[in-house]
Amino acid sequence: MVSGTLKEKIFEPWMDFMRTRDCEFLDGRKVTDFVLNEETGCLSEVVCGKKKYNVDAVIFAVGISTLQELVKNSAALCTREEFLKVSNLSCFDLISVKLRLDKKVNIPNASNACSGFGDSFAWTILDLNQIYDENKDDPVTVLQADFYHANELLPLKDEQVLAKVMSCLSKCIKEFDTATVTDKQIRRFPKSLTHYFPGSYKYMMRGSTSFPNLFMAGDWITTRHRSWSQEKSYVTGLEAANRVVLCSRNLHPSTTSFGLNLHAPALTRMIINDSRFLD
Repeated sequence: MVSGTLKEKIFEPWMDFMRTRDCEFLDGRKVTDFVLNEETGCLSEVVCGKKKYNVDAVIFAVGISTLQELVKNSAALCTREEFLKVSNLSCFDLISVKLRLDKKVNIPNASNACSGFGDSFAWTILDLNQIYDENKDDPVTVLQADFYHANELLPLKDEQVLAKVMSCLSKCIKEFDTATVTDKQIRRFPKSLTHYFPGSYKYMMRGSTSFPNLFMAGDWITTRHRSWSQEKSYVTGLEAANRVVLCSRNLHPSTTSFGLNLHAPALTRMIINDSRFLD
């Protein structure tokens, strides 16, 4: 378990390191389409509104709902059956509630999976006092409750969500009955989590695509590696990066290093940063 947020412990140091290798992150650029080179069959440009960027290779490290939106708007992607099949997949909603209480409540484990208080959702309790160094010596309890398949909870007002969370917490640990919330943070992530349902496997994508220079990464990408969830996202990301290396060697035979040569002048050093949550 990471002692801290994934953003501050993994992604920010990783991004800082890549910046030292001339990698450029373009925040707030929404990808809307792609330009196809009919001669090579490769994607030659990424379109972000009225702006176009030349590319040698592209990795989609996005969720299902984001890719579905891309396919609808892309003249290039909607010509391929593998991308059209993604329309048969679905996602569900997440609500993440971070609470600071006025007292210390004994929570058995750092991470606790819960169910049984609603037919439509499952949830976890995370004891941030045990997980984050910044909360380790806090005299009061700081926790996070994540509700999965929270479709029915998403429209509720913050006060209604808070009442629901405290009710569920009290049913798990009686001590929450006498605790008062002194601070809260409620975040909603619609259509952000993959819905694995019977029959969905045949619609999920592989790491390589029918475009020679377009690759996929994510927890819903089919791979022979037996990982799951965030680990699978990481593994498929590494696999996609390795495929980019092989692709770049085909495009630029003089590139001989093992690993992505970030200093090769012909390689595009650009990442479109459209992440929604990294905690």
